[in-house]
Amino acid sequence: MDGRRAVLLLAALVGCDESRATEEANGRIADVAVTPSADHATAVLRDSGVLSLARAAGGADGLQYTVSAPDSSGSIVGKIGGGAPRDTSITPTHDLSVCRPFTQSLVPSRDGGVGNSVVWLVGVATGPRDDAPRRVRILLDGCRLDPRVQRVVAGGTVMLTSRDAMMTRLQFIDVGRVSASRGTVLFNDAGQVVPTSDAAKVPGLVQIRDDLHPWVRAYLAVTPHPFVAVTAADGAFRFDTVPPGSYTLVIWHERFGTKQQRVRVDAHVETRVELTY
Repeated sequence: MDGRRAVLLLAALVGCDESRATEEANGRIADVAVTPSADHATAVLRDSGVLSLARAAGGADGLQYTVSAPDSSGSIVGKIGGGAPRDTSITPTHDLSVCRPFTQSLVPSRDGGVGNSVVWLVGVATGPRDDAPRRVRILLDGCRLDPRVQRVVAGGTVMLTSRDAMMTRLQFIDVGRVSASRGTVLFNDAGQVVPTSDAAKVPGLVQIRDDLHPWVRAYLAVTPHPFVAVTAADGAFRFDTVPPGSYTLVIWHERFGTKQQRVRVDAHVETRVELTY
């Protein structure tokens, strides 16, 4: 047993030396790999990390973010993998004159990526101005909400439009919290447009659901700082102008749950991160 441990230790040291030599050779790139969890169910159920988006800034309360130009910065370039195109067939049970069967892709995937994932950094106290939109639009059409996942800056406005001639009661609920409502929007006819600022008043991950049509869902990532992204089908994301420091990187997907990884950002270094569900 001791001999085997010695061999494993030697292999690990050799691997570290080779990785260090590569980094020294180019002087720019650091790689961070995340090993897939052996228990997929644990990853799906571990949703406590989703609450960290609400307190992802600096300060003791996680709410303090100051806009300033850093003297130096680094970047994070990542990809979320482990995906494959997965379509969900929806068969409505009522209001069938409006709600017809449809197929929706909950896991958009291209080249093994996982789309519609929300990615954010926890612990960022200063940096550039948040580039998330201040006004976003959500469309209710054919008993489905579009887009499925998007981001909006904290303090922004959500414009909801309905093309469906039916009674709809949309609830805005904090993901990961029980009975944490951010408000309700009612529709009763096609052509209505309703703005709401309550849904995006403070940072957090928000689920939009219809009490009367439970298959109607969408999500809002209300951002506390600019280091929040929603991935496309290739699973790629990028954060530039990140102040040097150590942070927690959190990813969330409505089907797969959350994962977390510590990352270090150094000045003038591009840190590469690969996470796999």
